[in-house]
Amino acid sequence: MVQPLLLELLRDDLSHHVASALINVDGQLRAFPIFKTAVHGLKITKYVYLDNTTQGQIQSASLINGEGNTLVHKPVSITKTETGLLIAFEFELQLKVEVGM
Repeated sequence: MVQPLLLELLRDDLSHHVASALINVDGQLRAFPIFKTAVHGLKITKYVYLDNTTQGQIQSASLINGEGNTLVHKPVSITKTETGLLIAFEFELQLKVEVGM
């Protein structure tokens, strides 16, 4: 039987691979740091905050690792004005184990 510790280790490993975000604003990719990470049980939420200096049409958001590889890509269509915007990426770890004889 899978122990809770294994799931927690996998959750934390997943979380540590995310280094930053790339946001497509008006056709230009811009790098943003991870604003906040929330962990609740086996659920991880990575937040990216775009402050009032970023304005335009948000076309996509991606999470990348330390080597610049895209881990998650989220197409969006948001008109960003002078107010802040928080983009959330939510992951929930689920594990299915089958034992065959």
